[in-house]
Amino acid sequence: MRYPARPGGSHTPRRRAIWTAVLALLAGLFSTAQLVGADTASALPPPPQPAMNCDKPWVIINAYGTAEYVEPGVTTPYGSIGVNDTYVRAVTAALNARGVPTSDITARNLPYPASAIDWDLPWPPFLGDNPGPDDYWESMWKGRDELVREIQFYSDCPSRPTVVLIGYSQGGQVVKNALANSAVAGDQRRSDSVGAAITIGDASRHNGQTGMAQNRQMLTLNRDYQETTTTIDRGGLMQRVSVPSVFAGFIGDGRYFDVCRTDDLVCNKPGRPGTGNWLAEFGLSIDDGTTNPPHIAYRDNARVNGNPVIRWQNEQGKRVAADVAKRAVAAAVAQRNIVHPPPEPEVPPGTTPVEMWATDVNVRTAPTTDAEITHRFPDPTTVYVQCQKHAEPVTDGGVTNDVWSYLPVQHGWISNLYLRGPAWIPGVPECAGSTPPPGQGLYHCDIGGDPESWCARVTGIDAGSFLGMYNEPDYDHGRSSSYQGHNSDELIVLCWTTGAVDADGTGNRYWFFADTGGALPGGYVNDHYLTTGKFADWSQVIPPC
Repeated sequence: MRYPARPGGSHTPRRRAIWTAVLALLAGLFSTAQLVGADTASALPPPPQPAMNCDKPWVIINAYGTAEYVEPGVTTPYGSIGVNDTYVRAVTAALNARGVPTSDITARNLPYPASAIDWDLPWPPFLGDNPGPDDYWESMWKGRDELVREIQFYSDCPSRPTVVLIGYSQGGQVVKNALANSAVAGDQRRSDSVGAAITIGDASRHNGQTGMAQNRQMLTLNRDYQETTTTIDRGGLMQRVSVPSVFAGFIGDGRYFDVCRTDDLVCNKPGRPGTGNWLAEFGLSIDDGTTNPPHIAYRDNARVNGNPVIRWQNEQGKRVAADVAKRAVAAAVAQRNIVHPPPEPEVPPGTTPVEMWATDVNVRTAPTTDAEITHRFPDPTTVYVQCQKHAEPVTDGGVTNDVWSYLPVQHGWISNLYLRGPAWIPGVPECAGSTPPPGQGLYHCDIGGDPESWCARVTGIDAGSFLGMYNEPDYDHGRSSSYQGHNSDELIVLCWTTGAVDADGTGNRYWFFADTGGALPGGYVNDHYLTTGKFADWSQVIPPC
């Protein structure tokens, strides 16, 4: 649902007046009485794109907004206004960052009318794209049925690809209704095939769904692109549909992500759908006299033409899209691991594997949020718990848990709030005593023959990974191919300097030149991966490089 103009195009008063008149003519076609009994005829032929097949492990299905059409050679092949294109690129980049090559991803536009009016006559070109051939509800239902069919196709593939859905405006309503359809939500194989769904400016948004807004799955932005809240009495202009529980989850277990600006009345209309001066609200959202009105300002590709405001809006649109895509892809990867379980890792003796659902979770030297960080998990993963104990309560998303678990692989503690299951993990013993991690701080060792050498141990290395030594205090100048460090290995610490932030992104810029005390050459290691303790302590005995 959008004003029919190309990205960044100007909206003249005359054109706005004509479009307002057209909207008035169409008001009856948007009546909520049309919710029942819509035809389910086949959708329009698909635009140029790959045909459905089972060849790729990842599939992005994109449903664009009303009156959007794409043609060969356009700069935004996933929707002419550019919002969908922004999110398709963001999801692709997030998959790439998770190690999925572009060659393993296919992206398709959903072949549906995306129209607003039952109009099969020639359309005046000066009014923009033709809003026909079907009225809004018939178009939306056709899109829903086609998306259900495509989800079924991919779920039936022997290779079981993972599908990521993107829907903007009417396309968001299509996605929501397809997922709510019993053929998807009520069928485990089909619902399992959907890794994640993202809707932007959804005309069927339902505010206040418990667990979603609290976990940033239902993301509401003000006009400055800062996160804010809205009220339950506001929501979609055309319809209010809850996200099915199989996709919504609760506090981190969801696969549905929704983005809406408070000034976009297509997704944040006051009052019930179809009531009040809803047509004027719709018109204001798609054309407020600027080149980037609220319902369109989610994109990153509006024409700047030297306008710093548009440039800033593009930057903010890109930032938000990247954040949402990263979280959606993390959920999709976790969902794919359920459908395609990875090989069972070796379980450290005396531990219990437990799923950690959250992103950017810290492991600390003690069961308190004031303790130093020994490791940070960027994405959901499996952790290995040795024991658990009651300690400092942690609150997130309105939920509080005072139980912490000790992870011997990471030499630290994690709040059980971020672990799946009940607050106290069944079968995991209570920690006896303090169970501290390996001693923090430097100590004397003689692995190189000198008993006065200062040493530290390697820590915070993920299972199956290793610590490298680098030629410079960064990750850009290569590393030694002869050293692969693992947790608890000893290293001699010779001098320190500053450089790039550690690979886990905790902000640690201290690097040590270290060696093994043997024949292997030394190299630079970030302080984050050594049990060196505090700067105030080790800087007194370790010289600068």
